Amino acid sequence: MNNHREQLAVRWRYDAGHGYLVWQMMFTETGDLIGQKRSSASRQALFFGIETSTGCLFRDNYLLMDHYHSLPAGEGWFTGIETVRDSLVYCYACQPHSPEHQGLWALDLRAGEVVWSRPDISYIANPGDEFLVCRTSLFNGFPEREFLLVDPLRGSVLNKVALESHQVHAIRENALPEEDRQHIILPEFIMGGMAEERLALLGVSVSDACRCEYLVQRSVTVAALHERPASSGVWRSTLVVWRSDCLVYEECMEEAAEKPRLNNFLIQGDNLYYLKGKEELICVALS
Repeated sequence: MNNHREQLAVRWRYDAGHGYLVWQMMFTETGDLIGQKRSSASRQALFFGIETSTGCLFRDNYLLMDHYHSLPAGEGWFTGIETVRDSLVYCYACQPHSPEHQGLWALDLRAGEVVWSRPDISYIANPGDEFLVCRTSLFNGFPEREFLLVDPLRGSVLNKVALESHQVHAIRENALPEEDRQHIILPEFIMGGMAEERLALLGVSVSDACRCEYLVQRSVTVAALHERPASSGVWRSTLVVWRSDCLVYEECMEEAAEKPRLNNFLIQGDNLYYLKGKEELICVALS
């Protein structure tokens, strides 16, 4: 059965700009979406902020600065988002000539300012009321790591004595994954042995031969269908949404692509978010 009922409505759209790729996004506890977009041509990684309830773009093209050296953090390119707390987003830069993260910036993107920054620490985990971080130093030419807890709102160190390894392990084990803390539902890829999931998708007319990612929230099923006809040799990725067994939304995310557009949609709250092409972020109201 593949009946149509009233279609879902697009709540808002965000265009990252020509040549930019929407790369990363997280949701603050105060209801904002904070994202990063990247341009390989200009080697720029810029941040943007959107009020999720209205789609209001309150900040765009924000370049994270290393105020200790009056330069762009991570050369303006090697930066990203670690976590969020309240209205703040916490960013990192990469060490020179290394993918390892170094430094932590507490960014208030609504105000467009860095609340605090610590170039001497690296983020490890967010257990809630404090952040687990490490600080690296040299002793007789050998690197040593000191594990600390810092106040997420001020950046100050909370423990006078460095944590032991068993304490670090326990804190990391108890810290929630970001998707759980931010109430995000991420898609799964349908594998060969997932018989129940394949049968459910066959019930809404999805071919068993189609490569598919899916997620379910109550009566809503969302799937990304990735198909490559032998005649063309290129991929087409289509987003489809059903409420029960009725198709309520459909759009091509990308076509004529060299590879399928994987991991490009999620649900947070009552909204479905997905990327169309590489540059456009779209929010669809599920209720």
